[in-house]
Amino acid sequence: YMASNISMRLHGVHSFNAYPYVIRCGGMLNAFGPEIGHKVKHPETGDITLSCAGFNEKNDYDRQSPCDQDYLRKFARDTDEQRLMSWFNCDVSKMFKLHKAFDAEGIFSGDATYLFVPDNPAYEGSVRMLFDENDHPVEAKSLSGMTPQRAAHCRWRRCYKMVSLLHTDRRHSFFMRAAMRIVPGNENECPILYDLVDEFVGSVGKGIIKRLILDRGFIDGAKIGYCKLTHDIDILMPLKKNMDLYKDALGLLKSPDVKFTEVVEPAPRPIAPARLPQAPENIRRREAKRQETLAKQKAKEPQPQAAPEKTLVKSEVAGIPGFTSFDTCPVPLDVIINRETYADGRQDIWMLLDTRPLEKPHDPQERRDEYHLRTDIEEGHRQLKC
Repeated sequence: YMASNISMRLHGVHSFNAYPYVIRCGGMLNAFGPEIGHKVKHPETGDITLSCAGFNEKNDYDRQSPCDQDYLRKFARDTDEQRLMSWFNCDVSKMFKLHKAFDAEGIFSGDATYLFVPDNPAYEGSVRMLFDENDHPVEAKSLSGMTPQRAAHCRWRRCYKMVSLLHTDRRHSFFMRAAMRIVPGNENECPILYDLVDEFVGSVGKGIIKRLILDRGFIDGAKIGYCKLTHDIDILMPLKKNMDLYKDALGLLKSPDVKFTEVVEPAPRPIAPARLPQAPENIRRREAKRQETLAKQKAKEPQPQAAPEKTLVKSEVAGIPGFTSFDTCPVPLDVIINRETYADGRQDIWMLLDTRPLEKPHDPQERRDEYHLRTDIEEGHRQLKC
């Protein structure tokens, strides 16, 4: 059942009616083995068809697929979604650990994303919500305060929300979804994520998640402290500007003890030169020449000039340790202050909180670079949704 569903999704097929066609054109028949399914040639017509044994004793007619498409549909409908997600979040995680799939540095990220479905109430547990042109949810009552042009781009869409616990490393050499839960689109993702962390640690044990990078939607002082004290997980996340912790850090900016250092952007990762490693030498030379020509053409194109208010001149970072003004959080927090200076003189400040103590002078920039790992997950979401 699972292999059949995965094969259908890899072919871009979402209707169970197409299952027999997927079997015929895909590589699953070879994976089944000759006992379950094989191709046969009709002795008179020469037509090649499939002959499958099936999995039960009800084969009154010759089978051309191991199971009927209606069986797959009923199997999927009878599967309890809570048990299915619990299986993935617990049993599959144990299997990942058994095969040493988790990186030793233990960097995880939590995120929530919307899954849009056709506007059909038959999608159980889905909800209709109002979204703007960037697929960000908006309140219906805020439409009256929008310009007519912006309001025209808002639309009602039926959706679920997928809350995920993701695993990666500093090099982005892999992207693993370690745990997930799908809920109605209007549910609050914050308690769900921390439940996933509890569930995951309960399955694979402490020490797998060492670093958890979140966005500001998951700010919860009690849960941040719980993860640190109970699971030994250090959390890194941005602060909201209306928080007392943000205002306290802002008030200390003029202190002589707060020293900003200019951010040194990491060198871009080199692009692999060989696009066609198995191609003949003349093909590779032709590809190299094509890339050279494209680079020259791009260099000749006029580059658009950004407005002064959007031209970043300098980025600076500083760290202030030992805040205890987050009342609901039982552990001290360090704050990383990021200051961006633009060509028109404007400065923009944003801050990160961290439960891992700052110990070295270059730690603030390392924490800033570490947080950017969280913003690189969108491509993984897009691939999974497709």
